Amino acid sequence: MFIPQRTHGHLLLVILALLLIPLACQRQYQGRPTSFPTETATATVPAPPTATATSVPTVTATPTFTPTQTPSPLPSATPTATPTPIPTRLATLFPLTAGGARVVDWSYAYISQQENRPDGSLRNLSAMVSFQLLDRGIHSETVKVFGKDVTLYYLRVRHDFNDTPLEVKLILTGFFGTDTPLAALPADGSAYISMRDQNSDAPFEPWNIHEDWTLPVEQRGAYFQSIYLRDLQNLLPNLPDKVIVLADHPVIVEPDDWPQLALDMQRLSASAARLYPFFSISTFDQLISQSQLAVVWQDYLLNNIEIPIQYQNSLYYSADYLMIITP
Repeated sequence: MFIPQRTHGHLLLVILALLLIPLACQRQYQGRPTSFPTETATATVPAPPTATATSVPTVTATPTFTPTQTPSPLPSATPTATPTPIPTRLATLFPLTAGGARVVDWSYAYISQQENRPDGSLRNLSAMVSFQLLDRGIHSETVKVFGKDVTLYYLRVRHDFNDTPLEVKLILTGFFGTDTPLAALPADGSAYISMRDQNSDAPFEPWNIHEDWTLPVEQRGAYFQSIYLRDLQNLLPNLPDKVIVLADHPVIVEPDDWPQLALDMQRLSASAARLYPFFSISTFDQLISQSQLAVVWQDYLLNNIEIPIQYQNSLYYSADYLMIITP
């Protein structure tokens, strides 16, 4: 068949294009190359002969020791700070008089406030009582007041009741909670106490001291200092052997003040701690009377009546403020 000369060129182009298509399909670039390799005009390299794997003798596995499962050691408890042992060091007396007249010893008590009604019945009674330190630390126990647990912080002291020395728990303050350690107390009002300290060469006049206490709070600071309970704990071991501690607190409170006291005892842990020994609380969380312990203190302070046997091992007193006198 005759093909025109003009179509020879077209046919040749088609043949060349068909030959180039396999060449273009031979390379596929994988991944993300940084540049394409330059094509070289070399002949197609024949595929290398397939490598025949030479059999290698099987290695016999060496038996390994199976690890014996040993019990993991139990985690040891994180050591908690143990309280420093409290030094047992009795306080001793030194010459001290109240107003230059009455001797202040372990039996000393001063009626700081007393009011009677027209019929002669007692309206209120407060007293400053002297105490002998039995040791140099602050102790604690938990009681329930208005249905709440309150941790009491107190000093172990002793007072001579008609020549009979009896131990008393002198309550300083309290904190809502069960057995709350002293170190865990936050720096709020419950962790502070009011204290006045002086040397024996300054006149000891409890009537003037009580008047200073009745001043408005903003004026009271000139005569009393607020001391953090932990600071008092650090102070106690450094007190000399000769030291007299006195505490002033209400024993009998007129009933008109009971509603406010009940409210304070429910909201303020310090009030709950200091007041609860002097009141009886009903199952409906109401102050119903002064406690029998308050009556026992009243009888002793006003009439020098001996402490009944059933109370001789469970005596409490409280400190609205603490008085510490040293030589």
